[in-house]
Amino acid sequence: MKSIFSILFFSLLNLTLVAQNTILIKNVNVWDGIGDDLKKNYDVLVVGNLIEKVKKNIPSEEGILVIDGMGKTLIPGLSDAHVHLAMTLGISELRNKADWMYTSARAVKAAENFLMLGFTTVRDLGGPVMGLKKAIDEGIVSGPRIYPSGAFISQTSGHGDLRNPNEPHPYWSDASLHPMDAQGWSFIVDGVPEVLKASRENLKNGASQLKVMAGGGVSSDFDPIHSIQFTLEELKAAVHAAEDWDTYVTVHIYNAKGIIRALNAGVKCIDHGHLINEEAMQLLKAKDAWLVPQSWWTMRPKPDPATYPAHKMKKRMQVQAGAIKEMELAKKYQVNLAYGTDAYGALGGEHRALMEFTSRKRWFTSVEILKQATSENARLFALSGKINPYTEGKLGVIEKGAYADLLIYDGNPLEDVEVIVAYKENLKLIMKDGKIIKNEL
Repeated sequence: MKSIFSILFFSLLNLTLVAQNTILIKNVNVWDGIGDDLKKNYDVLVVGNLIEKVKKNIPSEEGILVIDGMGKTLIPGLSDAHVHLAMTLGISELRNKADWMYTSARAVKAAENFLMLGFTTVRDLGGPVMGLKKAIDEGIVSGPRIYPSGAFISQTSGHGDLRNPNEPHPYWSDASLHPMDAQGWSFIVDGVPEVLKASRENLKNGASQLKVMAGGGVSSDFDPIHSIQFTLEELKAAVHAAEDWDTYVTVHIYNAKGIIRALNAGVKCIDHGHLINEEAMQLLKAKDAWLVPQSWWTMRPKPDPATYPAHKMKKRMQVQAGAIKEMELAKKYQVNLAYGTDAYGALGGEHRALMEFTSRKRWFTSVEILKQATSENARLFALSGKINPYTEGKLGVIEKGAYADLLIYDGNPLEDVEVIVAYKENLKLIMKDGKIIKNEL
């Protein structure tokens, strides 16, 4: 009798575990993240956090969850190669007013908002998000996978020098570390030894790649757009530190001269690049490096001159004017092109990350843009090598052994990527890591 009860108990336990860990999605048109066409009337079997099967007529078993996809389109989870999840407030407020726990709570909400847009993986290019990444990975809060960079690495007066004009340089005086450095937003460093120290500190803290400010920025107070930041030797130092950990450096840079210097230093990824020229794009192609542009700048309205500082307006107009040529050159030379939006700011504005889909239609087909936001981004993320935090499965594809990051849309985004932009109407299911986040089926 006892053995019969044992058999029944373990049978019920097994069915419970199967129900919790196995999901079968029936009757969907599958885009695998790589090809140009849909696989019609397929099924997808998820076991745990990985895809087990992608084929027609997968039989269901007792106790597993079955979802009818109703002939809708299933694609891999989207990814964004340039976000700042913790930057939901202005620099001045982050530096001078916001309690660190308040900043953290807002970052949690930003991560959740990105996930609800369909972004299941992001590369965070500057900010104190290491704890947020850990909390998401442990399932404590909801959000996309994060490839973190940690603190911006900036020279004095560079795009990551976030001091007030009256704040003394912490390394020239007995002044205390300024708040943005103390909170893990930036490292102000000059010379090879300091660059090495900052790079190694970020790696120690869990960075999967390093983010270096290599030129002027629109939002910063001190540096013009044409400025080139860090010497060749300093950039090489960051590259060497990254390579010693089997990862890479990406740089913030707009102007062509700075892009050329960074590429010659061994940098693998150029973020922004709006003022790139033909010489720099040819070098990027020859180096097999990556470009992460934000073409949605072409759609941004001009700010109100009454409220927008004049020196920043000039820089913004320079950058905005260069976006079209950048995309034309990127298409001409068929460079490695990632999907990254730099869509940070006030909570609720995360949907601006979807504008990049619309703007890229000027140069690319819908399926080409989808590849950039899925399997191509996954190739970029894989440059983090042996410290890649997510290697249990593949990212950006629908195939056996890939992470179970799935989206189901009403409509066919391969024909028109606006299906994805209209997420409120069309996004019916979100699965990340085998867990259902949203289900309207």
